[in-house]
Amino acid sequence: MMTILDLLELLQFGFVQRAFVVSIIIAVLCSVLSIFIVLKKISLIGDGLAHTAFGGLALGYSLSLGIPLWGAGVTVVLGSIGITKAMRSTKISSDAAVAVFLQLGLAFGIVLWSLAGGFGVNLDSLLFGSVLLVDIDQIITAAAIAVVTLGLIFLFFKELVYVTFDETQARAAGIKTWFFDYLISVLAGIVVIVAIPIVGILLISALLVLPALISTQLAKSFRQTVILSPIMGLVTVTLGLLISIIIDAAPGGTIVLTGLAILATVFGAKRIQRAIKAS
Repeated sequence: MMTILDLLELLQFGFVQRAFVVSIIIAVLCSVLSIFIVLKKISLIGDGLAHTAFGGLALGYSLSLGIPLWGAGVTVVLGSIGITKAMRSTKISSDAAVAVFLQLGLAFGIVLWSLAGGFGVNLDSLLFGSVLLVDIDQIITAAAIAVVTLGLIFLFFKELVYVTFDETQARAAGIKTWFFDYLISVLAGIVVIVAIPIVGILLISALLVLPALISTQLAKSFRQTVILSPIMGLVTVTLGLLISIIIDAAPGGTIVLTGLAILATVFGAKRIQRAIKAS
């Protein structure tokens, strides 16, 4: 266990600072998007897109594209469109639609991985994240995607809120609900690709769920949820990353466990509060 002085000295290193910068960007992105994902009750979409990303990454590496994230990005966007189309269909349930694409992406990635005998990359970094290895180019890419994604959400915020809470009424009001369903899904897919270095493929869905889930337990209105969700995301990611550095553990897992600990604390505090009021 390191001392405070050791921690302060470590925080002066460039790779640690870059890790915190990209973590903050991803935290804000995932937190804002998680509001619509949780309230629309499509929380499993993160899992489906993450496993689709694994298939895309495997395809990118197997084709020796040199930029496998672009291959994964195209694959995930197409996968997000497919998942949304299947979810909007009355012939298949939303959880079954996600499961199909999840299994497809995972199986496709495993087959390509086994045929190539690996791609000369660390599989652990893909599955569990490697935020401490993030470079400046990844930060610039994440920042650019954050600007575009948050800009689109701000531009269509009223429509997104309307579709999220009452899709039937929104459709009756002339809003093209199908467009906004696809928009949320595609943006989630893009965020998944950007967030892979932070928590990895296996844990990425947690960042798309926990911030909004925590904020909905604390907030008394949608406005408060919108404000609290990014705050909870920032607290979860920065505190989790800091703890991972202190105890020398995997950042991705530590960040998710930190979020779950905050959620459990909130649930516990609310239960105690109800017990006090009841007495």
